[in-house]
Amino acid sequence: MTGEEIRKRFVDFFVERGHTHVSAAPLVPPDDPTLLFTSAGMVQFKPLWSGAVELPYRRATTVQKCLRTGDLENVGSTLRHLTFFEMLGNFSFGDYFKREAIVWAWEFTTAVLGISKERLYASVFREDDEAYGIWRDEIGLSGERIVRLGEEDNFWGPAGDTGACGPCSEIYFDMGPDYGCGKPTCQVGCDCERYLEFWNLVFPQFDQQKDGSRLPLKNRGIDTGLGMERVACIMQKTSSLFETDLLYPIVQAAADAIGVRYTDSHESRMSLNVIADHVRALTFVLSEGVVPSNEGRGYVMRRILRRAARHGKKIGMDKPFLFRLVDTAIDTMGSAYPEINEHPQQVRKVVEMEEERFHRTLTQGIELLDAMISELQGKHETVIPGEEAFKLFDTYGFPPDLTCEIASEKGLRVDEEGFQACLTEQRERARAAWKGAALEAEAELTDDLFAQHGATAFLGYESLSASSLILGILKEGKRVDSIPAGEEALLVLKETPFYAEAGGQVGDTGLITAGHARFEVLDTQKTPKGIYLHIGKVIEGALRVGDAVEAALDEPQRLATMRNHTATHLLQGALKRIIGKHITQSGSNVSPASLRFDFTHLEPLTPEQIHAVEAMVNEQVMMNRPVAARTLPLEEARRIGAIAPFGEKYGDTVRVVEVKDFSREFCGGTHLSATGQIGSFVILSESSIASGIRRIEALTGTAAFEYLSRQREVLTRLSQTLSAGKDELGERVEQLMVEVKQLRREVQQMRQEESYAGIDEILHAAKTIEGVKILTHTVDNLEANEMRNLIDLLKAREPQAVIGVGSSKGGKATLICAVPRELAKQVPANRIVEIIAPIISGGGGGRAEMAQAGGKNPDKLAKAMHEIAPTVAWLLEHEK
Repeated sequence: MTGEEIRKRFVDFFVERGHTHVSAAPLVPPDDPTLLFTSAGMVQFKPLWSGAVELPYRRATTVQKCLRTGDLENVGSTLRHLTFFEMLGNFSFGDYFKREAIVWAWEFTTAVLGISKERLYASVFREDDEAYGIWRDEIGLSGERIVRLGEEDNFWGPAGDTGACGPCSEIYFDMGPDYGCGKPTCQVGCDCERYLEFWNLVFPQFDQQKDGSRLPLKNRGIDTGLGMERVACIMQKTSSLFETDLLYPIVQAAADAIGVRYTDSHESRMSLNVIADHVRALTFVLSEGVVPSNEGRGYVMRRILRRAARHGKKIGMDKPFLFRLVDTAIDTMGSAYPEINEHPQQVRKVVEMEEERFHRTLTQGIELLDAMISELQGKHETVIPGEEAFKLFDTYGFPPDLTCEIASEKGLRVDEEGFQACLTEQRERARAAWKGAALEAEAELTDDLFAQHGATAFLGYESLSASSLILGILKEGKRVDSIPAGEEALLVLKETPFYAEAGGQVGDTGLITAGHARFEVLDTQKTPKGIYLHIGKVIEGALRVGDAVEAALDEPQRLATMRNHTATHLLQGALKRIIGKHITQSGSNVSPASLRFDFTHLEPLTPEQIHAVEAMVNEQVMMNRPVAARTLPLEEARRIGAIAPFGEKYGDTVRVVEVKDFSREFCGGTHLSATGQIGSFVILSESSIASGIRRIEALTGTAAFEYLSRQREVLTRLSQTLSAGKDELGERVEQLMVEVKQLRREVQQMRQEESYAGIDEILHAAKTIEGVKILTHTVDNLEANEMRNLIDLLKAREPQAVIGVGSSKGGKATLICAVPRELAKQVPANRIVEIIAPIISGGGGGRAEMAQAGGKNPDKLAKAMHEIAPTVAWLLEHEK
């Protein structure tokens, strides 16, 4: 049975039993800051169990793509471990519970898939007598084939730090004695490969809080996860997950690219497994716009890619090759996940560039490690400190296993405990960046308001002002009943026209008034549950909880923000049309002053591309296209091709903003009613902010007009200064640059001629110490290359002399020393500059035959030059 058939039979089975087939969530969780990647099928359903949103259905089934990297080092060497995998799931939200979940899982396994009952086992949580009874009394499993396990094995969740969790029951397949450890105690739960757990039935009945406590779940239910690759291994009777039709085509493509066979050795088999898994993971994650980097998700991708490349190197591949496997991964998985078919060229390019970078890293890392080992051996030390090994790994990307291998070859070992301590600390820092601690205290302080009144009603799509009621006042982390003039506070209103910062759009500002009392709103934020916090200061009178108020936002500021937000949508549409459909938003900032748009792209935009993008946006502005927003079911919004921006939270229904015939995006922000209201659009800059991430900054409306006016003023002044028309300025500046370059060459030539004119005098003033001739000369305003040219002229006349040339320029001193090859061991140039550089308050270095020093005290240059001869004499004496 193929993987495609397994997926279809699973979905059909549960749809027939009243489940809604829900599309897979992205691998990059759009609405859960506690997760780097979607790690289980239940991730997208966490709000349904907690009761945070209204239930759109009570039963669901999915085929979910997942990524886990906690056991990265085990991938490839065991039956069980993968980074990317598929999880087939069925879910209940306050509907059916343990009995139906167990009965249907058994029915699908035995009746639909036809797996032999005699090879199946079950485990339950040690305290779960209910699940044990269902397996024994209704399914008919004997007590010997039902195993009670502890919390580590049979209590699941939450996915992240908070959310649904509960006991679970797992179904195992007996792979046979050949896969076992041979111990008499071997049974379900053993660490060997014999008993393959392929289906986990989780019974979510608790809601874990941030403090670790577990409250009863509002909608207790069912969360099951059937491992696609594991069940394919069983159905296709293969000896490992990597030999199924889900992975073996990639394995074979890797073997062909490297020139090895899967059966050559255990090492080749394991490395090919790693490569196949990692390439598949990279293909999926990079297709969602993530790029390798040194933090967060990008850091995980970099580690995965470099581990795959390292395994390629272990079995004979010394050049980039992973990018050539991307097409095979897409061919293998693209029919089930069409989204990976959209940007194959971009994914290949990202992988290839990162591979090339890693091969350069290996070369650099080996040089650094060799130097480190030499230094340690010189001190008769045999252990590479864990901090140094981690620095090689974290800063330079050098694989720790390669560090250990090279160290072992040289008779050293790595302090692996110290390395692991550094790694653990780094992981904690990386995860901390994703936990989103903002407004935690405020969220807790307003939980009772949410329970009583629900989320704050937002009226700002239709109105810029509204009547409302103060529900709560927060000050310095506490709830208060009133707030007097001059005090800062956060106000919670029943309804508000103020937009709270989200989706890259900044929070609104304005005034809240009650009679003579006035509260200036400086920012607006909201808690995860949707309580709006109006942050500001009472500038007159006093406000109390329960006061009726008028809330009016700053209209010019809001309109400027709306111009920039609508223009951001036009900008993304233009980028996709001109640069390519692979363009994916990776961040944005929309404020009254300007807009900023971050997107995935590997190369700088050319001036021609920037002009074309700017022109297309302005064309849409002049066409005055209608802008409209509508609320749609999530699935319908995806079906009509609406773009889902990076990192935003979506419920069962979403707001879609459409610029007629040009752009369609998920967006909760505020927008104009027509593009013509933008006025004008000007790109200020295009730059790189990270590997594979570009940023465009732009202006609209009045800000754009003022910017263009300033540019016009600059052009006018330049035109007057250079006595050229505005259209002739470019040509005139080029002419001036040619003249400047020519004058610089003439000045340089004059300086060189001046310095060369005294060569005979320099030779005549030479000193001789123990048969070694020493030439020194000081001249002002020479560049380093000019000093080296002078040294070359002196060497041509006196090839066996030690030569020192010094020059002061711009408040700094430079000294270059050259030594004949025959004398370099006795009188190394780098040693000479090392000794005399402190005289000019500097330092230096270089090779034994030529070295350079620089310092910030040119007044001492003559003294330093005078010390060259005594230093040479001392070195000659020292070497005897």
